[in-house]
Amino acid sequence: MNFQLDFSDKVVIVTGASRGIGKSIALGFGSLGANVVLVSRNKEQLEETAVLVRDRGGKALVIPADLSDLGQIQKVVDTVKQNFAKIDVLVNNSGVTRRKPAEEVTEEDWNLIMDLNQKSYFFMCQAVGKEMIKQGHGKIVNMASIGGFVAITNSSPYTSSKGAVVQMTKVLACEWAKYNIQVNAIGPGYIATELIANAVKNEEFLNRIVTRTPSKRLGNPDEIVGGVLYLSSDLANYVTGHTLMIDGGLTALGV
Repeated sequence: MNFQLDFSDKVVIVTGASRGIGKSIALGFGSLGANVVLVSRNKEQLEETAVLVRDRGGKALVIPADLSDLGQIQKVVDTVKQNFAKIDVLVNNSGVTRRKPAEEVTEEDWNLIMDLNQKSYFFMCQAVGKEMIKQGHGKIVNMASIGGFVAITNSSPYTSSKGAVVQMTKVLACEWAKYNIQVNAIGPGYIATELIANAVKNEEFLNRIVTRTPSKRLGNPDEIVGGVLYLSSDLANYVTGHTLMIDGGLTALGV
């Protein structure tokens, strides 16, 4: 086994790659020589990420797409196949939230969050998984959350979506192990990104997070990258159905 992380000539799809965690993940793969396919709705921001990927020695292909529209998912996969003829890694990272008390959540809130955070993940896995089955190998990493394991108040749809991602990851891992496809997830804690920017402006909320986190701080997007690279590499060939928590110890803390 090669114990060095090397993604030279590997084709890696990263969704939600225009900013935050997804951008950091894309740059991580780029620095290790990957062909990185950058997907999100914001073409301008994707192009900025692509420049940084290339600066680090990787190759980048930009595909603007709204993955909550299932019709666009197959178009993404078809475009990748036309350009590279294979898909080695899928990182499902797109995500959205709206913080509201449960009694104020609307159907529109619920559908928006579930469609992008969970439904698009499944159908991306399905479309890419079909190609990986033909190839006889592949790695899929889904972005879950501490919200898949512990309650986050005022986030009923978000935590529901992430709990679903955790369970979906386990099922796909079991179904596709026979095809040499490993399916895992990452469970970030509170990471300083645009997703929680408004919430942490509330000093009381921020202090509660920091107090409950053994590391006593928020994480940063770059701290998620190592776990994704590991689960996407040959070093993790015997790891599947697992959610790797990167949360500063938050979910490990007892009462």
